[in-house]
Amino acid sequence: MPASSTSTRHPGVLTDVFYLILRRMRFPLILLIGVYVFCTLGLSVIPGVDATGAPSAPMGAFNAFYVVSFTGTTIGLGEIPQAYSTAQRMWMVMTIYLTVTGWSYSLVNILALLQERSFQNALRQARFSRRIYGLREPFYLVAGAGETGTLVCHGLDRLGLRFVVVERDEDQLSRLRLQEFRTDPPLIVADASRPAVMRGAGLLSPHCHGVVAVTEDDATNQAIAVSTRLLAPRVPVLARIRDADTETHVGVFGGDLVINPFERFARQLASAIIAPARYRLRATLTGLPGEPTPVRHQPPGGRWIMCGFGRFGHAVVEELRETGIEVTVVDQLHFEEGGVDVRGTGTDSESLLRAGVREAHGIVAGNASDTKNLAIAVAARELNPDIFIVTRQNQSANTPLFEAFTDDLCMVPSHIVAQEFLARITTPLLGQYLRRIDQYSERECATLSEQLARYGRGRIPELWDVAIRPGRAQAAWQAISGGGEVKLGHLLTDPVDRGRRAEAAVLMIRRGAVIIDRPDPEQPVMADDRLLLVGSSRGRRDVDLVLGNANALHYVLTGQESSGGLVWQWLTAKRTPAGRA
Repeated sequence: MPASSTSTRHPGVLTDVFYLILRRMRFPLILLIGVYVFCTLGLSVIPGVDATGAPSAPMGAFNAFYVVSFTGTTIGLGEIPQAYSTAQRMWMVMTIYLTVTGWSYSLVNILALLQERSFQNALRQARFSRRIYGLREPFYLVAGAGETGTLVCHGLDRLGLRFVVVERDEDQLSRLRLQEFRTDPPLIVADASRPAVMRGAGLLSPHCHGVVAVTEDDATNQAIAVSTRLLAPRVPVLARIRDADTETHVGVFGGDLVINPFERFARQLASAIIAPARYRLRATLTGLPGEPTPVRHQPPGGRWIMCGFGRFGHAVVEELRETGIEVTVVDQLHFEEGGVDVRGTGTDSESLLRAGVREAHGIVAGNASDTKNLAIAVAARELNPDIFIVTRQNQSANTPLFEAFTDDLCMVPSHIVAQEFLARITTPLLGQYLRRIDQYSERECATLSEQLARYGRGRIPELWDVAIRPGRAQAAWQAISGGGEVKLGHLLTDPVDRGRRAEAAVLMIRRGAVIIDRPDPEQPVMADDRLLLVGSSRGRRDVDLVLGNANALHYVLTGQESSGGLVWQWLTAKRTPAGRA
């Protein structure tokens, strides 16, 4: 069946519950119906007696069914419509025992059904799906409620976006239920790798704007990506993959964004060593609005030590050596596999001294254990107080310990994935722009970072994109479609004081297949252009006002104020500077 025909179909979860009831209660229902039919037929043909005791005609099928019905429910209205004969009374005695036994057996089976885990899950999924498909606003489907999933949920909530969570582990979902959100998110305990679960979670809903696969299992994330590609090709997929082979397979099915946090941080660390300004610019662009601007990190070159040679250690060593940095690997578990220079854990002074910690310029504590990484960092700091220490933090619960140690750079995999996903969700054009900043010089990156810092006033600025189409850019689209010329400089003008520039800048324009990087203010804007902008909160409001309000656009284009409506007059009166009042 084509994807277009299934995209709005409501999955039959209620039908599944109904058939589960019928399958489980089939014999009890047949038994109960058989008892009623047998008792009703027998009573309907047995002769009765009249008031004088003379034989009379049987009571008939309807009256017999009426008597059996109230008798089976133990109501007991007496002998109606008239006193019974002895034969009828004997039949009624049998009817009482048969119906009570039938009802008791049925009720016992109903209670057993209600206590069955499969039935409870089916009911829960039915209520869950009914709630999901009742949503009439955009939402994101988050698979996985671990540390990364929780961070993504909080980020979406802070941005005012709805989300649905599917998690296999009931304990993790219980912890998420205790979190404070603006709205109560729909949560379900289920295996997201099953296509039926994804359909029930709203994958086929027209309001589903994306799937975030951040479960702890790469195979499950891969299955989610494949299910989404096949069932709902229009829905973008954001998947976390720790294994490079799995990442390749996901890419075959067209995953929109696949992040390996280990490889991503390794590239960032190498970038921070050879291009610190570019590293800071990328961290600013992928940060969450309102958070503090990234601190300037400039790890030294020279000689480094890598403690731990798992997947994370392999990625770091490979990236650092590609930049020409000498790396000594310390590990005990993977020593026999090759590639390890010193056998040891790194938590003891002996193995660190053999690795040359006194002469090293930097060390990476990259094991899967937080306590082990902190022990390595403490030992290295004691042996070489000037060494640059990079730690890997696996659990958010250990944040106080890492803050107490005050390392030079901390790698938190869940934060890396969550920040990148949220940045891509809110700003789809960001992915293309991030690939372009690798071509910038260090001076260009530093200049742009300082500009962004001014917009944010020490915090991450607003980053958004907008298409020149009807809707958010109604006024600009109408002016351009009508033959008028609108330049970027017009859109970046204060809609109240034409002599001032709005606190915003355009980083990139996508015009069809053409990319215009850091366009000039004199660049004309065309219909269907997509703009990537950055600025302060006020700058975003100013740009949005010029794009969407014909009066504001007319003012920045001509310098002439239009009277407009009451709302526009109120806005301009509120924003008018004191010197112009």
